[in-house]
Amino acid sequence: MIRRPRLEGLLCATRLTTLVAPAGYGKTTLLTQAHTDRPVVWHTCQEGQRLVQPMASALAAGWTSVPSVSGEDEAGRAHALAGLLADAWPEDVLIVLDDIHVLRQEDSAVQLLEALCLQLPPSARLVLSGRTPAPFSLRRLKVDGELTEITAAQLAFTTEETAVVAGNDVHDVTGGWPIAVRLVAETGTVEELGDLVDEVVGREPQQTRELLRTAAAFDRFTIDLLTSLGHAKAAVILPDLARRGLFVEHVRAEPGWFALVPLAREFLEPEAGVHAAAARWFTSRGEYVRAVDSLAALEDWPGVTALLGDVLRTRGADAVLTATSLVPEEERTAEVWQLEGVAHQLRGEWLPAADRFAQATADGLTAELAWRMAWIQHLRGGPQDALKICDEYVPDGADPEAESMLLSTAASAHWALGDLDSAAGKAVAALEIATSDGGMGTAHTVLAMVAAAQGKRDELTEHYDIALDHAQKAGDVLGVIRIRSNRASHHVEAGEHGAALREIEEMLPLADVTGFATYRAIGLHNRGEALLGLGRLDEAAADFHAAQKVFDQAGSWLAAAPLVYLGEVHRLRGDRALAAFALHEALRLAAAKNTVPHLVLAHVGLAELFSGDDPDLAREHARKALELGESVAALLVLGWLDHDKGLCQEAAEIATRRGDRAGFARSLRLRGVLERDPVLLDQALTLWREIGNPLGEVRVRTAQAALIGGAAGEQLALEARQQAADLGARVLAEAAAGVAETCRKAARPALFIQTLGGFRVLRDGEPLPPAAWQSRKARDLVKILIARRGRPITREALGNLLWPDEEPEKVANRLAVALSTARSVLRAGTGIVAEGDAIRLDPDVLPVDVASFLADARAGLAAAQRNSSEAQSLLAAAESAYHGDFLEEDPYEDWAARLREEARLIYLQVVAVLAARAESSGEHALASRYCLRVLERDPYDEPAHLMLVRVLAAAGSHGEARRSYQTYVTRMREIEVDPHPYPGVFSGSTRRRA
Repeated sequence: MIRRPRLEGLLCATRLTTLVAPAGYGKTTLLTQAHTDRPVVWHTCQEGQRLVQPMASALAAGWTSVPSVSGEDEAGRAHALAGLLADAWPEDVLIVLDDIHVLRQEDSAVQLLEALCLQLPPSARLVLSGRTPAPFSLRRLKVDGELTEITAAQLAFTTEETAVVAGNDVHDVTGGWPIAVRLVAETGTVEELGDLVDEVVGREPQQTRELLRTAAAFDRFTIDLLTSLGHAKAAVILPDLARRGLFVEHVRAEPGWFALVPLAREFLEPEAGVHAAAARWFTSRGEYVRAVDSLAALEDWPGVTALLGDVLRTRGADAVLTATSLVPEEERTAEVWQLEGVAHQLRGEWLPAADRFAQATADGLTAELAWRMAWIQHLRGGPQDALKICDEYVPDGADPEAESMLLSTAASAHWALGDLDSAAGKAVAALEIATSDGGMGTAHTVLAMVAAAQGKRDELTEHYDIALDHAQKAGDVLGVIRIRSNRASHHVEAGEHGAALREIEEMLPLADVTGFATYRAIGLHNRGEALLGLGRLDEAAADFHAAQKVFDQAGSWLAAAPLVYLGEVHRLRGDRALAAFALHEALRLAAAKNTVPHLVLAHVGLAELFSGDDPDLAREHARKALELGESVAALLVLGWLDHDKGLCQEAAEIATRRGDRAGFARSLRLRGVLERDPVLLDQALTLWREIGNPLGEVRVRTAQAALIGGAAGEQLALEARQQAADLGARVLAEAAAGVAETCRKAARPALFIQTLGGFRVLRDGEPLPPAAWQSRKARDLVKILIARRGRPITREALGNLLWPDEEPEKVANRLAVALSTARSVLRAGTGIVAEGDAIRLDPDVLPVDVASFLADARAGLAAAQRNSSEAQSLLAAAESAYHGDFLEEDPYEDWAARLREEARLIYLQVVAVLAARAESSGEHALASRYCLRVLERDPYDEPAHLMLVRVLAAAGSHGEARRSYQTYVTRMREIEVDPHPYPGVFSGSTRRRA
C-alpha cells in the first residue's frame, strides 16, 4: 500500500467528487486511505438497493429513521428523503457512495442520489465512485465549479508508484492498472488476469480456495454464514484475506459483512448447491430478502412465496416488488398477485395495484382484496365505484379484520355521498368486529368524520384521539397521515387555524418521506384552507394549485376540493374569470361523482361570486347548496341579497351548534350591516381577531367605516384598504377604498371599465349586469377597442373581427347595431369616437384599469431604477391593481393577446422587483408572497423559485424550503434545465436529529 496525496487532496475540494474507472483501478483503496477530519457516511451500493427505500434506509442507518412504506411519487419522495438525510447529518459530513455502477438511470434510488447532490449544504462533501459515470446530469454543478472529476487516467499508478509497488519495468506492461500492479507484486507475473486470478487463488490453501468459491455465490456474506455452510475456519480466513486486500473486502455500510472485489466476482466459479442451506440460515436470522435470492437461485417458487409476507413486514413495498419480480408469471399464485398489489398500493400506484388485485381474484374475492380494491376506487374512481365493490363481497366471518376495513371503506364512501346515517352504521359495524389497532383506528376515523358532519365536536375530538392512538400503536403511517389531515380540516372549520397548521406540520413530513402524493395533496389542501383562513392568500393559492395538480394527475375526484378554494382566492383577488372557471370545474367534478360536500362548496362559491353582478344567479346557486344540506355561507348569501335578518340568525344558530366560529363571525358582521348595529360589528371584529383572520377584520372595519362616516370613517377605511392590499385581497381593498371615497364625498368616475381578471363595466361604482348589454357582440366590440389602446380601426376590419364568416353587407348592418348598443350602455360622450371610416376609444374620456396599471407599473419600475423613495409605493399600488390577466375570459382571441402579454410581463417585472426589495430588507414573509405570485403566473421562473427557497430557509421554514426546492427541480426538469444546488440557509440549531 502506498499513499497518493495528489489524489487524496481532490476528494473534498468541491461539493461533489466523482471517481470513474473500470474495476481494479483502486477507487475503494484510495477512498479508504484518504485522511479526513470530517464525519464520514460510507455506503457501498448493492443490486438490492436500486429502489429509494433500501438506499435511503442504508444511508440513514445510525442517523435517522426512514418510514418503511412508500407512495406513488417516487421523485418527490426522493427529494424529501434527501432533505431528511441532509438535516440529520452534520453540516460538514463526507458521504462516500461506492460502486454506483450497480445503479441504472431508471432506478428510483438514482433520484435520491441526484437529490443529495443538490440538497447537501455547501460545507458537506459527496463522493460518487464507480465504473461508469453518475446516471444523472452533472452539467450545472460542473459549470458552477462544484464538481471535481477523477478519471481512470488519474487513478492509474505513475511509473514511480508502480516501481514502489511491483518494481521497475512493470508500468509499461500494466499501464499502471492498480489491480494488475498489485497482482504482479503478489505473483511476479503479468499473464492474463483470469489466469492471474486462478494462479493467486491456487497458491492459497485448499480451505481458502473452497471458501472463496462458496463466497462467490453471494453478493454479501458473513463469517457465520460461511461457517454454517461448512467452512469452519471462516473466522480466521476472511479477516486475513480482507487485511491482505486479496479478493475480499469489508462492506463499510454493513459491519460484519464482507464482499468479493469485482475482479474476483468476475473470474471465480461459484460453488453449486449452497443456496438451500443459505436460505435456511438467512430465514432463521430474519434476512428474508437474501433468503428469497437464494430460493430464487434454486427456482423454489413456493419457498419464495412463503417469505413474501415477511419481506413486506420487515423491508416494505419496494423489497416485495423486487422479490415478486423474480417469480415467473406461470408460477405465481393468488397470494403472490395479492402481495404485489399490496406493495403497489402502499406505494400509491393505484392502477398497477388494481391490476394485481384483479389477477388475485381468479380464485375468488376475499375480504382483504375487496377492501383494498374498494379503497383504491374511493380515492380515484369515486365513492360510488367503491360501494359497488363493497357490495360484491358476501361476508363469511373468515377474516374479521379485513371485513372491518371493508366496512370502514364503505362508511367513508357513504360519508362522501352525504349519507351520514349509512356512514355511521357501517363505521359502528366495522368497530364491533375489528380485532387490531389498525382496524379500530380506521373505524374511529370514519366515526369522527361523521360526527364532524353532524356538528358534534366533542364526539369528533374523542374519536380522533382514539383513532390516532390505535394508528400509532399499529405503526399505520397512512392512518396517522389521514387522521392528522382530517383533524386539521376540522380545526379550520372551527376557525382554529394555528392548531390546523400544527397538525399539518406533523403530517406533511410523513407524507413527504413516504412519497404518498395523494395523501400529501390532501394535507396541502387542508393547509391551504388554514392559510386562507389566516388571510395568507398567496401561500394558500400555492398549496391549492399543488394539491389540484396531484389530484388531476391521479384522476381523482378529490380535485374538486382545491378548485373550490382556488375560486375563493381568485374572487378575493378580483380575478373573476379564473374564479368562475375554477368553481364551475369543481361543480362539474363533484356532480360527476355526486360528492355532496364538494357540491355544496361549489354552489356557495358561485353564489358569492355572482352576488354583485347577477343576484338572481347567485340566489339560484345558494338555494341549490341548501337543498343538498346545511350551509352557513349559503344562508348568509341569501341574507345579504334579500336583506333578511332571519336568515342571518338561522346561520348564526347553525354555526354555534357546529362550533363554526368563522361562520358565526360572518353572521355577526352581516347582521351589524343590515341592522346598522355597531355593537354587533364590534363583536364580529373581536371574534375575527381571536380566530386570527385578517380578511374578516378588513370586512368588519370596512363596514364600521361606512357606519361611522366622516373623517374618522375615511381613516378607518383607508387603513382597511392598506391591510387588504398587503394581503393581496384586491376586492376587499377596492371595497374599502370605495367606502373611503364615500366618506370624504369624493366623486367617482361615472364610468369605469375593468379588464384585468375579467371584463366589467362599473357605473357609479356598481357593476352593470350582463342583461344590460343585450348583445354579446356589443361587449366584444368595446373589448376590441380597449385592446387597441386608442388606435383607430376601420369599420371593415372591426366587422371582420366580430363576424369573420359573414357577408360584408350583413356585417355593416350588424356593426351599426352593435355600436349603437355599446354607446347606449356606456352612454353618449363616454369614449367611443367615430372619425370617418375609423372607430377608436378615447382613453382620456373612458378610464380603463389596464391603462392605469401600465402607467403606474412603468412609473414604479423607472423609480426603482433610479432608487427613488417613491418606488415602493408606486410598485405596490401597481401590483395591487393587477386582478388577473387582461380579458382572461377571451384566451383565444388574437386581438387581445398582445396587450395581455405586455401587461402580464410588466406585472411579473413589478412583482420580481418587489420580491427582491423585500428580501434585501429582511422581510422574508413578504418576499415569499411576492415569489409565489410570480410563480403562479410563470411556474418556470428560476430566480423566483430560488429566491422563494432562500427566504423560506432564512425565515426558519426549512421543511417548506425543502418542498419548494423540490418543486423548483421538477419544473426545471420539465423544460430540460439542470437545477441549481439547494440555496437554503443552514443552521445547526434548527436541524432535525434522529
